[in-house]
Amino acid sequence: MDITQKLSQLKQQQRYRTLKEVHHIEGKTIRLGERDYINFTSNDYLGLAQLPLNIKDFSSYIEEFGNNLASSRLVSGNSTLYTKIEELLSQHFNFEDAVIMNSGYDANLALFNAFKGEDVIAFSDSENHASIIDGLKLSRISKEIYPHLNYQDLERRLAAHPNSTKLIVTDSVFSTNGDLADIEYLVELKRQFPNTWLIVDDSHGLGLDFFDDYQNIYVVTASLSKSVGAHGGVILCSELFKELLVNTGRALIYSSSMPTTNLYFILRNIQAMIDEPNRRQHLKHLSRYFNEQLFACLGKKCALETPIKSIEFDNHDEAESYYQALMGAGILVSYFRYPTVSHPTLRFSLTYYHQKSDVDRLFQIILKQKEDEETDV
Repeated sequence: MDITQKLSQLKQQQRYRTLKEVHHIEGKTIRLGERDYINFTSNDYLGLAQLPLNIKDFSSYIEEFGNNLASSRLVSGNSTLYTKIEELLSQHFNFEDAVIMNSGYDANLALFNAFKGEDVIAFSDSENHASIIDGLKLSRISKEIYPHLNYQDLERRLAAHPNSTKLIVTDSVFSTNGDLADIEYLVELKRQFPNTWLIVDDSHGLGLDFFDDYQNIYVVTASLSKSVGAHGGVILCSELFKELLVNTGRALIYSSSMPTTNLYFILRNIQAMIDEPNRRQHLKHLSRYFNEQLFACLGKKCALETPIKSIEFDNHDEAESYYQALMGAGILVSYFRYPTVSHPTLRFSLTYYHQKSDVDRLFQIILKQKEDEETDV
């Protein structure tokens, strides 16, 4: 394997990535190098990652539970804090139980590994997160990929397997463009076809109240690094399925437990997410305002209230020109390329810290770039 040649090919294909060093973040402002930017790249939708630290409260947790149990959960690393968090989450979201994982990625690996060797077929949306794709691959269970949000195609595929156990697998909020799965429709499909389970990854929707509840969803997985603003993942499930995960979930069994610091922030932030609905309300109002500006400036319609917004481009040069214009104006956005997305895409993530004036500034630059390009043609 020629590593240099492989990297050269990635550059030629405009798929080369680099790490950006972040020096500081405060509210909506992020510092890269010597410059501050308005940050439209954060997944901290509710702003909980930046809650002020209560040193006295934090120190009391360290004194009571220790710094780090330094063991896997199945040996001697299952801190009492895990139980507290799992009880809080399962009660709030009306599940029998929950399993805290080290990440949302690990949650999906452990989930699908539970089906390994079983006669099941997974039906997965083509735009599902990489952790679902990898989890299905590693589990080696049969799978079919249906076109993004094409539930008529999904229905046809389900009907072709009347005697099999079927798993409908979908993201709730799709991470690259903010599309929202029609959970109610998927629940109806689950009811229509016997022996069908609905599995939802709600990493970008957890705690944002896009659904009335999780009733009729068999398992929900989620990252705790998005709206919860901490680090970790969760599987919401029945008591029986948790028992299965404890015995089959390799990502759980063979991973070290999290230190008390992580567990403290998870517990604190979940409680704040529950207690402070004003954060969700602000985010939904801001999302509606963004949609209005998107239509006013570019003629693009979006009725979804998800905090993820996107603009898709025909080619890399066009996307790059908009990205550089925004960077030059002190606005940081996410730039996605293949294979993450099929077309070059700029993604804008809204958070509790943004105001309408930030959205106005964003579209001011986008509109100016659009006018400049039309003038050049």
